[in-house]
Amino acid sequence: LHEKAYYSKILLSDILPKIELITNQSRYGYHGLTHTEQVGMFGIELALSVHQDPLPVMLAAGLHDCARTNDEYCEQHGPRCEPIARKFLADNYPDMLPIEVESIVTAVRDHTIGRNASDLVSACLWDADRIRLSWEMGYAPEFFSTPYGKMLASLSKEKQDRYIGWQERFLIDNKIKTRAQIEYDKAMNAKQNALGTVFKIKER
Repeated sequence: LHEKAYYSKILLSDILPKIELITNQSRYGYHGLTHTEQVGMFGIELALSVHQDPLPVMLAAGLHDCARTNDEYCEQHGPRCEPIARKFLADNYPDMLPIEVESIVTAVRDHTIGRNASDLVSACLWDADRIRLSWEMGYAPEFFSTPYGKMLASLSKEKQDRYIGWQERFLIDNKIKTRAQIEYDKAMNAKQNALGTVFKIKER
């Protein structure tokens, strides 16, 4: 829990504010930044569960939907993220090892088109992104690579609600978010989902 709190603060206070400057996403909505935030939070737990450094997973999670242009099923938004991800990492993490850069870029590029995760960064990102779909559509084990990802994806509705409640308490207890912020985010997501996500479509 100490490690999760440490990395969660980095995700929310450092990584996501930078992502917000370069992404097509809105703050709220089905594929908005709150979705990216949740993928990042899942990603931290998944990385820790397989002894993977969480930072590359957090960066991959932050970048994975940055090239989306709508909420529809779209395999090409993964590959379209590649040049954006490369520029973002070069601008913000210039000292990152090339092997780490390639791992992050591969995870982001292939999360919509890959069938077998090439390494633990890809495995953690893909599992983290698919947990919500499993909760909504039903658990399909063939789409998951990590034991912890399979466990989360297969939770019953009752256990999903308990997990969400636990995560909210975790964020509040560790002073990462307030109860008011959490409730505001929920309300805004519901409103934006009813209207449809607004994508900013930046010129590259």
